[in-house]
Amino acid sequence: MRQAIMTAPGRIEFIDVPLPQPAAGEVMLRIRRIGVCGSDIHVNHGKHPYTGYPVIQGHEYSAVIEALGAGVDHLQVGQKVTATPQVVCNDCPPCRRGDYHICARLKVEGFQLPGVAQDFFVTRVEKIVPLPDAFTFEQGAMIEPLAVAVHAIGRAGE
Repeated sequence: MRQAIMTAPGRIEFIDVPLPQPAAGEVMLRIRRIGVCGSDIHVNHGKHPYTGYPVIQGHEYSAVIEALGAGVDHLQVGQKVTATPQVVCNDCPPCRRGDYHICARLKVEGFQLPGVAQDFFVTRVEKIVPLPDAFTFEQGAMIEPLAVAVHAIGRAGE
């Protein structure tokens, strides 16, 4: 499968790598659309303070489920989805009180971990967000930035 790796600011190389396989509790996704946000632009210009090189970008996306790992029985192959890009510890004080966005060990796919700028991507089932069939893939790729805005508005009301 193809994978796009940013090896240095402004430099992307396409390589062929083996197809990933989902383990138990994981889902393999066929990536259909990827959004580009301001943080991605900062990485492209070498100005993102928390991203090194090489990096596989991509954290705003839509996909179709290609394969299910063992134990994943509530999703279906062919289903349209997106997923949350944050990887959290679930153990630090912020995580224990539900403030996952400030996890003490927070990592984000596409910045500190490999992102979805590749043909297929494997992620944990609990990160999957099913999309309505009526959504276009372009709309699905906008769910993550929309969620950021909704979260900010919710926090502003506190």
